[in-house]
Amino acid sequence: MKLFCAFLLTLSLITEDVPFKAKEEFEVNLDFKFKTRVKETSLVYASNTNASTGPLPYLEVNLKVLRLISGEVKVRIINHRGENIYTRKVAEGDIINLDLGYTDDIKGRVTNHEYKVLFLSQDKKPINHILIYFEEDGTYFINAEKRGKV
Repeated sequence: MKLFCAFLLTLSLITEDVPFKAKEEFEVNLDFKFKTRVKETSLVYASNTNASTGPLPYLEVNLKVLRLISGEVKVRIINHRGENIYTRKVAEGDIINLDLGYTDDIKGRVTNHEYKVLFLSQDKKPINHILIYFEEDGTYFINAEKRGKV
């Protein structure tokens, strides 16, 4: 547990000095779909509320890399828990698809609500980053700039 806390502290210190990627260098598109939630037969609910069985709003994010600056060769995406969810080499024009899940789960903090997209050098040092963050009311921010509401 101490090692995990040290990792999170180190990660937060590293990304504090890393500047935001310029908004002209990337494009973020939110793709809303309606999906039916799979009913869990093994779960027991403590309350009398029934989970919805109809189609619910589902969110995917498409991040298009328009331009890379000198030295950016990899991209790493980390969620709010510090878990690495994506690592790949990156090139201009690449589209990174993030499957975020049901919007109610994002707002209710059931699933991840913050993503750090780190652009790394050959020696895996962060050069700059994109921060995608969802508040509990559904407002979302890209690099601390309010972009809308889900």
